[in-house]
Amino acid sequence: MSLTLYRQHRPAPLLFVLAGIGSNPYFGLGTYVAWLFHRQGFHVVILPSPMSWNFALAASRSGAPGYAPADARDLYQTMQDTLTLLRTRYHVATTRIGFLGASLGALDGAYLSVIDAQERKIGIDTYLLLNPPLDLNYALERVDAWNALGAKFGRDRSKALVARALAIVDTFSTERRDDPAVFARLSREFKTFTREEIQFLLAKALQTALPELVYVTETIEDPADRRPITKDEARQRIQAANRVTFVDYAQRLAVPRWRKQAVGLPTDLQGFARQGSLTPILEQLRANPRVHIVHNADDILTTRQSIRALQQALGPRVVVFPYGGHLGNLWYSDNTEYMLRTFGAGSTR
Repeated sequence: MSLTLYRQHRPAPLLFVLAGIGSNPYFGLGTYVAWLFHRQGFHVVILPSPMSWNFALAASRSGAPGYAPADARDLYQTMQDTLTLLRTRYHVATTRIGFLGASLGALDGAYLSVIDAQERKIGIDTYLLLNPPLDLNYALERVDAWNALGAKFGRDRSKALVARALAIVDTFSTERRDDPAVFARLSREFKTFTREEIQFLLAKALQTALPELVYVTETIEDPADRRPITKDEARQRIQAANRVTFVDYAQRLAVPRWRKQAVGLPTDLQGFARQGSLTPILEQLRANPRVHIVHNADDILTTRQSIRALQQALGPRVVVFPYGGHLGNLWYSDNTEYMLRTFGAGSTR
C-alpha cells in the first residue's frame, strides 16, 4: 500500500489523514492538511482512500471497497500495521494519535471511532470528521443524476467542459490555497459555468478513481482475468470501466461481494447504504467525546434536515458553517483555525 509520511525528528503527535473518493496520498486535500499540521510539529500519515485501486488490491478483504463498516475494519488493520512499521523501521516516536477524515473518509472515520473505542489497539484520542455524507442513498442518487447530465450535453460538449475546467485548475495549481485573493479569482473563473455544468463536473471529479477501481475489482473477482495483457487491452478495459457509475459498481460488483463477508447483511444497495451511513452508529458517536464533526449548511451531498438531526444528537461537538458546499471552505482561516484547535495545535495567525 502507498502512504505518505511527513515526519518530525523528535517525539510528536501523529495525525492520520484520510480524504474522500478520488484522493490519494500524493496530491489534493490530504497534502494541504499534512502541510498545515506538519508546520505545527505533527507527524502526518496520509492514507489512500478505500475507494481506490491501491486500497482494493492491498488492504480490502472483499476486494470491492465502498461499504463503510467493512472499509473501517480494513483501515484499522492498515493503521496498526503502519504504526508498527513507523516505530520499528523508521523509529518514529509518537506522543498521541489523532484522525482527520474528509467526505467519505469522514464516514469511515466515524466507524473507526466505534472500533477503536471497543478494541483500543491504536488509542486514537481525537477524531475530526469533515463533511461526512449523512445519507448515502441521497448522495449516490445526486451524483448519478449529475453524471447523467453528460448524455444531455453530448459527448463533445462534455469533453470540452472537462477540458475547460481542468485548464482552470491547472492555472491555479501553483498558487497558495490559503490565499483569499486566489480563491476569489478561482471563483470568478468557475462562475462562467452554468449550474448544471458545475453539477456534471462535480460528478466527473468524484468518479475520477472509479475506472481503475472497477478494473482491479473485476480482476480480483475473476482469476482468469489475471493473465498477462497488453497495454492496449488494459487501456480498453479501463475505458469500458469509465462508463460505470457508482450505482453500477455497487450493484454489479460490490454488493455481491459484501454479502459474502457475513450473514444477515442486506440484499440490495439501498439496504447497504442505510446500514453504512451514520444513523446506525449515532448513539456510539454521541457517547464518544473524542469525536468532533464539521459540516456546511449548504453541503450539496447532504440535506439540511440530516445536519440538524446530527446537531441534536451530538450537540456542541458538531460545528456547522453557513457556507462552503462540500469541503469548499477548508482553506478559510476560520476552518483551519478550528482544525488546529481541535487537535491542540497552535494558531496560524
